[in-house]
Amino acid sequence: MWIILGLTLTVLALTAWYFYNKQQQAQTEAHFDQILGLRQLIQLLRQHRRLSHSHLMKSQLTKSRGEILPVFPEQNAILSLSHTLLSQAGLEQKPMYRILTQHLQQLSTEWPQYSMSRNQASHGKNIRHVMYLIDDHLTTSLLIADKSTLFEQYQQFWPVTLNALDTLAQFRSTVAVFHPGNSKQEVLLRRHLHLLQRRLGQMNLMLKIPGPSLMADQLENDLTTLLQSASASKACQLALYKFSLSLSDNIFYLFDAKLTEIAHSLAIDDFPLDISASLLPLLEQAESEAAGQTELKLQA
Repeated sequence: MWIILGLTLTVLALTAWYFYNKQQQAQTEAHFDQILGLRQLIQLLRQHRRLSHSHLMKSQLTKSRGEILPVFPEQNAILSLSHTLLSQAGLEQKPMYRILTQHLQQLSTEWPQYSMSRNQASHGKNIRHVMYLIDDHLTTSLLIADKSTLFEQYQQFWPVTLNALDTLAQFRSTVAVFHPGNSKQEVLLRRHLHLLQRRLGQMNLMLKIPGPSLMADQLENDLTTLLQSASASKACQLALYKFSLSLSDNIFYLFDAKLTEIAHSLAIDDFPLDISASLLPLLEQAESEAAGQTELKLQA
């Protein structure tokens, strides 16, 4: 009798433990679905910033008026994805998602009237908003899974990532007002680059499998070459801005590596490292929509 009762209680305990773990894993997977969507949103915002920056620079140089504004596929993809993420968000997070969606809608309609510096700042502000949402989902996932060591490692990695983004923003702000031959501005650029190299090195060392060396000396040499080769302000600013894109790529390469590392530790094995490749279906759909919108503008 007692043996049967003991076996019954054991089976019940194991069944409850199984369903509890299954529920935890389902919650973790739901959070990582949102994290992936948010990371894709950052990639789209970065791509849109590059495209809109290029368009604004050309418009400034040619001083063109009355032209038909381009409808970038990334713009439609950003709005579509933001609405999808809002619909999937939990009740406690929906206010932050609503604010983000409103800001993205505003950006999509107003960016053609922005200066290049405001365009940079507006995109950066939205990217920062998305980063905080990712942090919220990641923190919740780690607490649900009771991964205290992993949580502590992430808590060390997160502020360094934000500091790296802040330093990159300062580098770009200096680029926006840079004039060749201005020694004070050159010193400031080198200072920002040196600090950013330190941040990237710290991020790299906090990974389980560190990425390739960023070759700090080579970055210094690349910056020196750019400063010496461009005599015109606009040409120099463009070259420095393109240089800053590679720095941005490095930051998000390391951030993606940490996301993938955490995902695998939580048994989320299908989290993609190549975010750009994961965007292809969404961009293909958005491209067809953008083509239709451009055609309607031409007919009007």
